[in-house]
Amino acid sequence: MDIFEMPDLLKKYMDVKWLRHEVLANNIANVDTPNFKRSDVIFEDLLKNYLKENSSKLPLSTTNEKHIQNIWSVRDVKPKIIIQNDRTLRNDGNNVDIDKEMVDLARNALSYNILAEQVQREFSLLRSAITEGRR
Repeated sequence: MDIFEMPDLLKKYMDVKWLRHEVLANNIANVDTPNFKRSDVIFEDLLKNYLKENSSKLPLSTTNEKHIQNIWSVRDVKPKIIIQNDRTLRNDGNNVDIDKEMVDLARNALSYNILAEQVQREFSLLRSAITEGRR
């Protein structure tokens, strides 16, 4: 991995948070649509299971395309969008609870902002290392 690239897991997790934001916004936009079923993004449990299954494997770093490829990578874990058909809140068949969606949206936005701050700190450390090297 290049020194100027953010770690794969952090990038992947930010992409998942962005996808979750889009899904939650879609749920909110369809709160009054008859027979609409809410969607959600599943990633954290998939990642946890993947890491548990692959924790004994040694991750390799490659710097040339001819090197042996990584045995496992976080890139292998893909988020899944699921549609929740198991319950209906209203007589029109819609199962979106606007209060829950708004709380989930706020929680997701906060965690995205925290991840963005971590990325900013990483770049700040790199900037500091570069400018201190000039002195």
